[in-house]
Amino acid sequence: MNVTTFADRLRDIAPRYRGFIIDQWGVLHDGGEPYPDAIDCLTALRALDVRIVLLSNSGKRAEHNRERLAEMGIGSELFDAVVTSGEACWRALDDRTDAAFADLGNRCFLWSRGGDLAHADGLDLEVVDRAEEAEFLYLAGVPDHAEMSAYLDALEIGARRGLPLICANPDITAIYPNGGRGMAPGAVARRYEELGGKSIYVGKPHRPVYQLCLKELDGLPREALLGIGDSLEHDIAGGNGVGIDTMLLTHGVHREAFARAEDEQAKQAALDELVERYGARPRFALTRFLW
Repeated sequence: MNVTTFADRLRDIAPRYRGFIIDQWGVLHDGGEPYPDAIDCLTALRALDVRIVLLSNSGKRAEHNRERLAEMGIGSELFDAVVTSGEACWRALDDRTDAAFADLGNRCFLWSRGGDLAHADGLDLEVVDRAEEAEFLYLAGVPDHAEMSAYLDALEIGARRGLPLICANPDITAIYPNGGRGMAPGAVARRYEELGGKSIYVGKPHRPVYQLCLKELDGLPREALLGIGDSLEHDIAGGNGVGIDTMLLTHGVHREAFARAEDEQAKQAALDELVERYGARPRFALTRFLW
């Protein structure tokens, strides 16, 4: 597929599909408030009697994300399930059947937003205070406006000791509600690799988190599924990787690339440049989540 179809509204495309995997941040909300029309769009989609899974690279577990969505007015009646990279990571640390998790050990050095230790709740883990005492590094989240310098000492110790780093949020860039941008956990994990360490990623675009989504979609065939997101690197590449159709929303992380593209030819050219950079192409593109 060498050309992406640019649509005006989701209703032009949605009736082709029976199940949807929809990104949260950048599609439904900005981290603080729902985008205009997002709730109406979910409501209209729900009326088609389809299954809807909301997928996020949040390092938090699924129930926490349900609560945050409810606070924004996105109630559970609008979707069937929430899947997060944090949930997938928690499950992998709990059952240890994935080879990457089997021999991690139990002592972890944990990074999270606000020092939240809930990421280890219910797990046979000991959260240690120093990287020198850890058997692995666990990167669940970083605070807004975090600086790489705050992580370097522990990263260098971990790399010297050959410790694996589990990254529960592969996002590289965080977009704040005011439109600003900052460092996301994936950037820290990449820096660890540059230092010679091994990072294990859980979340989009990696297959395990999509396997949880497919399970929640009750065995619908992949040709009946559409993944919707605003990141070629995560949402579109992830959907491509599991063989489902995808739709890119251009107002999200790539909005600057499309800012001056006024007609379809210019939009296609802008998209082609991004596809060349990220190696993933959506079947459809839409400006924003609009019915």
